[in-house]
Amino acid sequence: MPRPAPLHLSLRACLIGLVLLACEGKPDAGRTAPPVLAVGAPAPPFVGATIRGLPFALDDLRGKVVLLNVWATWCEPCRTELPDLQALHARLEPRGFSVLGVSIDAQRDATTLRNMVSSLGLTYPVIHDARNQIGGPYRIVGYPATFLIDRKGTLRWRRDGILQFDDPEFTALIDAALAESP
Repeated sequence: MPRPAPLHLSLRACLIGLVLLACEGKPDAGRTAPPVLAVGAPAPPFVGATIRGLPFALDDLRGKVVLLNVWATWCEPCRTELPDLQALHARLEPRGFSVLGVSIDAQRDATTLRNMVSSLGLTYPVIHDARNQIGGPYRIVGYPATFLIDRKGTLRWRRDGILQFDDPEFTALIDAALAESP
């Protein structure tokens, strides 16, 4: 008869499983996930305030290619990709490109959010969406969620999950969107 695993190993395995599921944003049992926002559709409008308290609207970036990244400080994959998003923003901003970060952290985590943005040196706009108002219109099913929006405000691409910055399809789509006139 096999010997049962010690209790601490079973608890550790359960905790690891919970952490891995935490960022996936699975719908509740019995509910279905909303249909994914279709590529080619207009990007839904979004307004909020930057972490510095300045009013912001997605339309403020019309004429630029925008990589909208929805994330949270508690999401490990989200935190992992932030330095690469900053590097991409810095490299492509002169060509009319902007990363736009939207954090869905709770209001009580505003200080944690500001400290993380500061410590990582993020220079692109970061919006604190404490009520997750972006989740419904963008039909977000997990975090991180990233959307490529062209200069005219059309959704060109989306990724649910961590970005692969060396993905040839991803870089080709950004280059193609940047090549189009405003």
